[in-house]
Amino acid sequence: MLANGNNRATIALAVVATLVVAGLGGYFVGSSLQRPGTGNDPAVVATVNGEQITRDEVHQKLMTYYGAAVVDDMILTRLVDQEAARAGVTVTDAEVEEEVEATKAAYGGDLYFSWALSQYGLSEAQFRDMLRRDMVATAVLRQQLQPDDATLKAYFDEMQSAEQTRKIKVRHILVDTEEKANEIKARLDAGADFAQLAQAESKDTASAAKGGDLGLIGKGDTVSEFEAAAFALNDGEISAPVQSTYGWHIIQAYQLHFEQEKQTILEQYLNEKVSARLGTWYSELRENAQITNTLAQ
Repeated sequence: MLANGNNRATIALAVVATLVVAGLGGYFVGSSLQRPGTGNDPAVVATVNGEQITRDEVHQKLMTYYGAAVVDDMILTRLVDQEAARAGVTVTDAEVEEEVEATKAAYGGDLYFSWALSQYGLSEAQFRDMLRRDMVATAVLRQQLQPDDATLKAYFDEMQSAEQTRKIKVRHILVDTEEKANEIKARLDAGADFAQLAQAESKDTASAAKGGDLGLIGKGDTVSEFEAAAFALNDGEISAPVQSTYGWHIIQAYQLHFEQEKQTILEQYLNEKVSARLGTWYSELRENAQITNTLAQ
């Protein structure tokens, strides 16, 4: 909600954007071939002044326009699944569903999510297929890119060495009015539990479910008012109410300490490395495989 580019939503949209041609082909082939025929002949899908358009004609047209891209998309999926099998990696339907729901929330709900997909001519079912492949590929790469302690510590030290790359850990409570924000700040000052208040009061439902936790943020990751306030806080300090375009925030920030936050830093490391590696890895899978695609000739 706060971020200038939500990570999950950005990655999911990137999946759609890179596969839009294949997605469009899949959409038209799938939807056309599943519709019942016109009249009593299932082979006829339309008539124009008595002239028939047959299912075979439609199929041939779609195969000519989109067939090569659809098959190419299917080839990539097969390659990823083969690598996952070799690595012993699986992604369940429940995990895909959880990611879809989280992505919808990141876009602001079903309506905005559906609108985003419609811009690419994609159905939600196709998006799930693309997302599943991306999740499987990510799981394989996470396994391959696991760093040792020395590598992770070097990454952390480099990240924290410059102001523009430095990360802090933050959580917040978001409400609509300054009056409500002042009330919550007073309760926190009196010893109320931050996580419990976030769960009960914050209108940022995604972070509220995690006690207000937004994870790690760096410069440029959030709206400017939030960023300025968060980076001005001392370790563990809670801010006065801060106004942004989203409402009023109470922010708590923590400086990163390697040993205490090693798992969080590892997640940051893997997210960055997988994102940087994914496209190249897909290309390498194709280059190293024996593939025939007669539709591409």
